[in-house]
Amino acid sequence: MIFRHSKLLLLLLLIFCSILEAKTVIEDAEDGTTNSWRIVQGGRDDISNIYDTQINSRVIELDGGGSYKIGATGGDRALNITKDKTISWKMKTDVAYTIYVVVQTTEGLRYIFYVSTPSRGLRHGLSNGIHHGLGEATIDGRWRMVTRDLQRDIEDAEPKNKLISVNGFIYNGGDGGRLDDILLYTPQEIIYQDREIKVEDEYKLDINNRSFKILQWRFKGFGGEPEILDERGTIRDIDAFEFRVNVTTIDGNRDLVYTLGENNLGLIENGKTIHHALGDDRAIGSVWSGDNPINELGLWQGITRDLDEDIKDFEPNNSLIAVNSFEVHNSGLIDDVKMLSRVDTNISRVDVNISQTCKSNSVGMGKLFIVFQLIYLLLILIFLLKKENNYKGLL
Repeated sequence: MIFRHSKLLLLLLLIFCSILEAKTVIEDAEDGTTNSWRIVQGGRDDISNIYDTQINSRVIELDGGGSYKIGATGGDRALNITKDKTISWKMKTDVAYTIYVVVQTTEGLRYIFYVSTPSRGLRHGLSNGIHHGLGEATIDGRWRMVTRDLQRDIEDAEPKNKLISVNGFIYNGGDGGRLDDILLYTPQEIIYQDREIKVEDEYKLDINNRSFKILQWRFKGFGGEPEILDERGTIRDIDAFEFRVNVTTIDGNRDLVYTLGENNLGLIENGKTIHHALGDDRAIGSVWSGDNPINELGLWQGITRDLDEDIKDFEPNNSLIAVNSFEVHNSGLIDDVKMLSRVDTNISRVDVNISQTCKSNSVGMGKLFIVFQLIYLLLILIFLLKKENNYKGLL
């Protein structure tokens, strides 16, 4: 009987561990060291583990403007994380940077790299690199969370390529930049539209979501047939599209507007609309004409926006309450409209090691919750033992 109870408790522990392992922490600085980092360029003193009073957390600070790495391209040093394909990190910087996520794919090693310009260069700059711009708002000197769907970012440049594993994280430049909570996770999602929609002038989709903060969609074919008009691969119509997301915030309703271009306009339309640019003329899939045919013109392009962060770019004290609707203006193709859960790093970090059965380094599970779970398991064991003793007393 005790053996059967032990098996039951083992099952409960495994279920408990599966909850904890929903996220994989690459770096949260809570160990007080920089042991996970290696110096590619610069000195060991360039990188430090400090306490940031603004977010009440230990963070990694990079002072040298060099290149700093966690993991490797392969071998024993590689992270080799295969389970999760969405990456999230917190960052604070006011200077230009390049962040590389080193991944293994079905078509070989890739460096997915993110920069502070708004352009999406795709296959440009590295023979095995995939380039995406995060925009100038990311160097405004405030703490922000960045969330990227790595599989989607690969598919923007290589539609048939698939992510196998995440092997490394590299930070270049950003003298004085700070990082925290670099992690991989698998978000919950709600799909609102998963078939190709041909938009003629206007399209509206009701969202009505109060739980998630990240909106994702794909688009193609806006602004007419793409063509290279100069060395930068300019498309015909700079007003190719407008994506408009109506949201409710603590300061009232807002429209978040996304268009082609390099410059965020911020608060417009009497302060009730917040504008972000999705990139320059390369947003349709081209870069320098010299790259052709490395970059195909007119590929499906994915957009992943953290709506709460987009609000805070221009209204730092405002916050998202609900996402009401998604609208498309102009003509083209839309697909895969969904909302994704954002990883929660605001509650206590917990390292759990219950013998060799359960090992986790997890973000987003509160210590109090862990205590309640363990008490719950103990009560189950007491109940089962009491039941067994009562059964023996009847014999």
